[in-house]
Amino acid sequence: MKNYLLLFTICCTLIQCKNPIKKENTIHTEQSKSMQQLKSDFIAQRFGMFICYNIMSYGAKWGEANYPIEAFNPQKLDCNQWAEAAKSAGMKFGLLTTKHHEGFCLWDSKFTTYDVASTPYKKDIVKQYVDAFRKKNLGVGLYYSIWDSTHNIDKDSITSNKLDFVKGQITELLTNYGKIDYFVMDGWYWKIGHHEIPYHEIRTLIRKLQPDCLITDHTHLQAPYHMEIPYFEGPFGAFPKPGNKMASALGHCSVKGNGWFWSEKTPNGLIEGDGIETILNKLTTCEKRYCNFMLNCMPNRDGLLDTIYIDLLKNIGSTWQPDTLRPKLPKQAPQILESIPIKSINTTSGNAEHLFDARQEGTDHFHWESNTSFPQTITLDLGKLEHLNTLLIVPNHRCKPAPETALELGNLTEAKLYISEDRHAFKEIAHEHWEANSTYKTISFNNSKARYIKLEILNAVGERAIISELEVGRSKKN
Repeated sequence: MKNYLLLFTICCTLIQCKNPIKKENTIHTEQSKSMQQLKSDFIAQRFGMFICYNIMSYGAKWGEANYPIEAFNPQKLDCNQWAEAAKSAGMKFGLLTTKHHEGFCLWDSKFTTYDVASTPYKKDIVKQYVDAFRKKNLGVGLYYSIWDSTHNIDKDSITSNKLDFVKGQITELLTNYGKIDYFVMDGWYWKIGHHEIPYHEIRTLIRKLQPDCLITDHTHLQAPYHMEIPYFEGPFGAFPKPGNKMASALGHCSVKGNGWFWSEKTPNGLIEGDGIETILNKLTTCEKRYCNFMLNCMPNRDGLLDTIYIDLLKNIGSTWQPDTLRPKLPKQAPQILESIPIKSINTTSGNAEHLFDARQEGTDHFHWESNTSFPQTITLDLGKLEHLNTLLIVPNHRCKPAPETALELGNLTEAKLYISEDRHAFKEIAHEHWEANSTYKTISFNNSKARYIKLEILNAVGERAIISELEVGRSKKN
């Protein structure tokens, strides 16, 4: 028996030696920095390259399902060229579209054959990108669209298998490429909603795999609702307002293309009225407002940046210098780090359903709007007793027509907050007053155990209260 045990031990040792753990895939198992420090480090980067490269670069229309991938064969692809160009401009990080809405993956995903491994090119582009950018000491971000037209990951169609598909692909991206600094999701809040694909499950997964990775979802809401770094959509005219203290990022397009992606117009065409002065002005203004500026740079069908980008980025690098006298990032408002799902909502007026899970059709957003009398109450049922200490209130906002922005009208100026374990005995835990502006509101309170949360709105800007979303959960001190 001892001989069998010895033989088994030797075999196990040989297997481990044959498959050593790669150092690049070693990541922290616990968050090593506070959220305040992670955000400060991110904002210190200031300038990044948004690399929009995917099947739309080869002619697919926005959201087109099952576009043929046989033409995807970028034999000259050189991620080192991208990284060198980013470095020449003074950029500090990159963000690559690993999968856009059309569902094509730039890595070999075991969950689909609609990926780079099934094309004539075959090689893993995500790995080439992260290796090239790390070699230049640049931060690494990955973009991943949860909405996926080819695999029918869409609103009102999510099954347990489709949720496993999403989680599986996120796990691949956050396991196989070492430490990821910034993970951006899209086509989730505005297309599917954070309940059908549960936000708390996705965030818990990301936190488990990459504890120090900052998260963005393209919600179009100018508040840290279900994310850590809010995003401003440049082509929609979204822009951080004067005095903004919210750590955030903005994506900007300067060169013509197929939306955000390369087309035959790209090599010769800046967008009308755009150019280096526009870029420098936006970059400088974003920097002052604690918003990282990400310039879209679209590789062509050979996998290279056209000369128009190489020249533009060198020109920016020889002109722009970061403002080293900018004060450090102000202390951020309490961040909900563990979001608690809301089971149901009741309101004294208005349509309570509009407070729940991205009520949106196309570009029309449906916000909750009270009648003209105050006070108004909103009661949340969490479904069970939970420990909590923070409520986030997202203000009225406009997506289209541009400019996309948070709106002052309807935003709360005074409210009380109550909690209850049984919906009968409510205890007042906060009474807040806010300035009349478009800034999102948070209510922080001592750690409490409750199932029901009642928000009593005493006043708002204008005759009615308007709220886009509510989030409740637990935060840690930044």
